[in-house]
Amino acid sequence: MARMKFVCDAERCIECNGCVTACKNEHEVPWGVNRRRVVTLNDGVPGEKSISVACMHCSDAPCMAVCPVNCFYRTDEGVVLHDKDVCIGCGYCSYACPFGAPQFPSSGTFGV
Repeated sequence: MARMKFVCDAERCIECNGCVTACKNEHEVPWGVNRRRVVTLNDGVPGEKSISVACMHCSDAPCMAVCPVNCFYRTDEGVVLHDKDVCIGCGYCSYACPFGAPQFPSSGTFGV
């Protein structure tokens, strides 16, 4: 099965957050929830790099494996999604994800 990808050229990233804004606009992401963010690696060190990070829809998705209420599911296209109505907000997914993709607003409903 073909999988979608998001490619970030760390040599060209200037931390403008254009990718974050485009993601929010394209997918109508609610205020206070970010599905994509820019992370700086080796911040303050010569040669630091910035990359755009989001859910990578892992084939062995650790978030799915650790969720005690099974609120994560995979679509036929291989996209890993989160059901906020089932989520209890335990945060296990945040700890399990190697990309730190699951994020929760400080107040209100849960969301990834």
